[in-house]
Amino acid sequence: MGSRSDGGVVIPSIRGQSTLLGLVLLIGMVAAISVGILLVAGDAMSSAEQQSENERIEQSFVELSQQMSTVSISRDTPRSMAFDAGDSGAIVKTNTAYINISGDNRTTSIQVGAIEYQGDDGTRIAFQAGGVFRETGSETRVVSKPPLEYDTETSTFSFPVLKLEEDTELTSGDVTFDYVDSTAHRNTSYVEGSTIKVNITSEYCVGWQTYFEEEMEKADGRAIQEACSEGEENTLRVELGRMDIPEGTFEDGIVAGNVSGRDVHTEDVDISKTNETLPPLDPMIEQMVSDMRDNDSVTDLSEVEETATSGTYYTDSATINDELTFNLSDGDATLIVEDELIVSGGNLHVTNWNQPGENHTLQIYVKKGLHVDGGNSEMCVDPCSSTSVDSKYLQVYGTSETHIAIGKGKSYFEGMIYAPGDGSFEGSNNYITNLDGQFALQSNGNMDGSIVVSSAHIHSKAPEGVYDESLRSFSPEVSPEGYVFPPKLSYLNIAEHRIEVKNK
Repeated sequence: MGSRSDGGVVIPSIRGQSTLLGLVLLIGMVAAISVGILLVAGDAMSSAEQQSENERIEQSFVELSQQMSTVSISRDTPRSMAFDAGDSGAIVKTNTAYINISGDNRTTSIQVGAIEYQGDDGTRIAFQAGGVFRETGSETRVVSKPPLEYDTETSTFSFPVLKLEEDTELTSGDVTFDYVDSTAHRNTSYVEGSTIKVNITSEYCVGWQTYFEEEMEKADGRAIQEACSEGEENTLRVELGRMDIPEGTFEDGIVAGNVSGRDVHTEDVDISKTNETLPPLDPMIEQMVSDMRDNDSVTDLSEVEETATSGTYYTDSATINDELTFNLSDGDATLIVEDELIVSGGNLHVTNWNQPGENHTLQIYVKKGLHVDGGNSEMCVDPCSSTSVDSKYLQVYGTSETHIAIGKGKSYFEGMIYAPGDGSFEGSNNYITNLDGQFALQSNGNMDGSIVVSSAHIHSKAPEGVYDESLRSFSPEVSPEGYVFPPKLSYLNIAEHRIEVKNK
């Protein structure tokens, strides 16, 4: 059907109206879709631009940190750089955090500030005390590490803290850096045998935590004693130290600073070694004893009848005159002894340590004394035979004042003992009288493995011990989770350097 004429007016048919309406709607939809595409593209472009700006500013903050470090060293030579702070600029704050550093019961507290940038997408980039951090949503990344350094040759831990002179704002453009002054904290300079404690209270606490987690990854993060979300708000508590004993420490059957008694063979006793280079465990063991003494989650050894399994045990003192077996089929075990552990007329055996894919270990921490004596007493690793020695799975750790004795009687010890000191053992040996050494191998006493002490006395009738060659390159992990093995550390070099940062 076509159209009809009515008074000169041409009226389109219904079919024509539908076609026209469909065309208009289609055009409208295409236009709407086009606008949507343009809007999405606009958003994507804005996001890409913001990301690009964040990356530029991030690199600018890294260079800013480097320039400040250079000025703190050269001191009299001002420096400048082209600084990118985006359209919003950056804020300089002089008081945003506290850093407390201590060693050997001496503490210094330093107030520090920050230079902060925040993008339109919520990304924050901040410089603080020499480090640069980037926070995006729930993620925090270390862009540039804080200048914490350890010099192995001088055994010195250094932390030059970079501080800001005044509150101000920074815009994009030329920025100058002028040295103001430096303050050395000499009250914490000498820290022989001490761990380093670093407590940081900051709104960028998570950034600092991320830094220490990354640095301590091989140590399973044990340096962190209290994370930012625990305890005091925005506070991180860290203890820095070594996590294992150096390879080569157990290089002989008996390693001692000095030896008395009969003329022993040099392959069994390293007379030349002075244990001054090996850090003592006194602070760590004392802290462990204090923590475990009234800890409900730790099993008291007195509750064990004959067999202990994996887990942590504590005793103020114990005398084993019967049978005590540590069955390690389910995992490692730890025993903390506050006073003395005496195996006399009985046996302490480590069994089922050799599990598929992973061997398990018994670690014993003794504060005052370890003695194995009496007729046929044994402290050893199954099968407890000199023809099959597996000493690394029974590890004993003591302080510089722990007295140790094997014998008299047909007594036998298989394992490794680490209890070094500076050679001036002064502790009273409550079990052995008329003894000059920290360790005594007495008549009819026998041992397999390796013992590291400050001094040793070898009785004239004592048989020679058999050295476990597998310990020559052995480097055991000493510290249980939450504890730090003291570092080989002599000096703590802490200084704060104040720098003025401003636009030209």
